[in-house]
Amino acid sequence: MSSVEVTDFQINTVINDEEIAKARTFIGKPLRFPQYNYEATLDTIRHYAFGVGDDNPLWCDAAYAAKGPYGTIVGPPTFFYTFFSAGITPGFDGLQAFFGSGKFKIHRLVRRGESVIPSAKLVDLYETKGKTAAKMVIQVGQVEYRTPDGELLCEYQSKAVRTPRRSGDGGVAYKAREAYRYTAEELEDIERQVLAQTRRGATPLYWDDVNVGDELQTHVKGPLNMATYMAYYAGNLNGAGYVACELQWRLRHAAKTAPDTVPDNRSIGWLIEQTWPGVAHTDNKLAQQVGMPGAYDNGWNRLGWCSQVVTDWAGDHGQLTDLEIRAMAPNIMGDTLWCKGKVSGKRVDGGKHIVDIELWADNQLGDRSCKGTASVVLPARKG
Repeated sequence: MSSVEVTDFQINTVINDEEIAKARTFIGKPLRFPQYNYEATLDTIRHYAFGVGDDNPLWCDAAYAAKGPYGTIVGPPTFFYTFFSAGITPGFDGLQAFFGSGKFKIHRLVRRGESVIPSAKLVDLYETKGKTAAKMVIQVGQVEYRTPDGELLCEYQSKAVRTPRRSGDGGVAYKAREAYRYTAEELEDIERQVLAQTRRGATPLYWDDVNVGDELQTHVKGPLNMATYMAYYAGNLNGAGYVACELQWRLRHAAKTAPDTVPDNRSIGWLIEQTWPGVAHTDNKLAQQVGMPGAYDNGWNRLGWCSQVVTDWAGDHGQLTDLEIRAMAPNIMGDTLWCKGKVSGKRVDGGKHIVDIELWADNQLGDRSCKGTASVVLPARKG
């Protein structure tokens, strides 16, 4: 694209055939995007782990990790998000992008001191509708995370939801909801459950000892508050707009005058219309304008929460290889999630002893927030 004026951009509130056609032109093309972390250091790993509430010493304690199966600190399975969190939503200026689902295929974890180079492209786009939106476009993205010498560490598929801004045009239409008010007894019970959570750690869990139907220990996450949100973003910022005010102005200017120099993994419009792309995550009024019940969570965070259910259960010697989570409802400030898992199957594939797991999370109202699956490779006593 050549330099253009801001008037050349049309900030849309609806989905139309012209915008769909424009977005389709991105399919298969390498995308420009802002990389957050470039290297897995002790601090980048630790900050991300703390941001998802996971203080596993395998990620955070160098002395402990040195004695473990990797011989050094490694990043949690979802740490790949910190290199690029796969927000692949080119086109549709003015339309909010919502997390739909995320799917990891992890070949190996990132070790302390390694650099990672992600690449990304849009691979599909299709129209559909849902329970809370009469008209939606799903954008499917594919990301690869590699070492500088080309080793493939992780593959990731994202599905982002684009909807009209107004519910009358078929957009998201959640009813506004106030933050939940907990009784003292409810808060005491949440604290009790959090403090009761355990981690297998260095003691191996053997595939032979696992049975279909076994329940994984529940992890309680919440109540969600701004400190939690800030901690997550300290470990994983996911867009070019998440910078200090001076750089926000520079990005807006670049988007207006030289759009070919700014990321094209998201629409240019969000840089022009507002100084950062995720403002609806923290502002109730703006969240409700795009159809959400209030300031809401980050979908990527839920994969980190659900992965902890598996890694704490499997221990240091288990290898989480597959993780897929689909968002079913937003979490707003004040919500608490009970993240759960259950063994759904066992198998041997290529000499690897694999356990398949069903995952889900419900909030304090009993609403299903997300659900998905995971697969983990465990050591075996036999064979």
